[in-house]
Amino acid sequence: MGALDLADPDPRPLPDLIETFERAAIAAGKEILAARAAGARVSIKSDSTPVTQADQAAEAVIIAQLQAQFPGVPVVAEEMAEDGKCPSCKEASYFLVDALDGTGDFIAGRNEFTVNVALIRDLKPVAGVVYAPALGRIWSGAGLKAHAADVTADGEIRNRREIRTRALPKTPVALVSLSHREPETQAWLDTLPPHETTHIGSSLKFCLVAEGKADVYPRLVNLHQWDIAAGDAVLRAAGGVTLGLDGKPLEYGVDNSNFDCGRFICWGRHPG
Repeated sequence: MGALDLADPDPRPLPDLIETFERAAIAAGKEILAARAAGARVSIKSDSTPVTQADQAAEAVIIAQLQAQFPGVPVVAEEMAEDGKCPSCKEASYFLVDALDGTGDFIAGRNEFTVNVALIRDLKPVAGVVYAPALGRIWSGAGLKAHAADVTADGEIRNRREIRTRALPKTPVALVSLSHREPETQAWLDTLPPHETTHIGSSLKFCLVAEGKADVYPRLVNLHQWDIAAGDAVLRAAGGVTLGLDGKPLEYGVDNSNFDCGRFICWGRHPG
């Protein structure tokens, strides 16, 4: 598998890549659940966000598996960036990893945290996997195909099914963060026609829009690219779109050493 050319625009190798992502994410999920059972040890990073041994152990598992399967392909990951060890990523293709998205939910004892692994190619998230280990659910997207599935306690994937976004209903469902309440996001929601609002954590918001269970997810604060890349890949493969405030699809730039991303709106179907 190490011979796979990640710069090749042919989408046919991507299902094999998704299988690698799924194995890595499920292995990372086992580390996270084991750490939760043992009791999370919390410390604070330089950006004032929390980190636990689960974040670090899960990231190490994913990086090891990606580097074993695809030696030489750059990997960018959240805790690696905190340690100042991220590669420059001048290459057009690289892996983007958030091994535990929703650390706050994890610490609070909630189940809405995820493992996220994505491939960025030519500034776009072209393949990604989101795994919710405490919920036993996994989502994947590559090319124009997206799937959801169940994961057993033994790590076996079952009931895989294709998912698609839905046409905007008369009363759309908007998703907002469970842990973060930004005034800017609420102000944007206030401009929408009559709608329902649901609060949910982590990258699960992308997955619910991808499944056609919700319609829009606005986030008007700056995040990091690893927070959203895998979920964005699933959403785009399911027929959705993530737009910057300029109305253009969000890009994942390789020239930003901090891997920041701008404010964005996710739609199940393009609003245009």
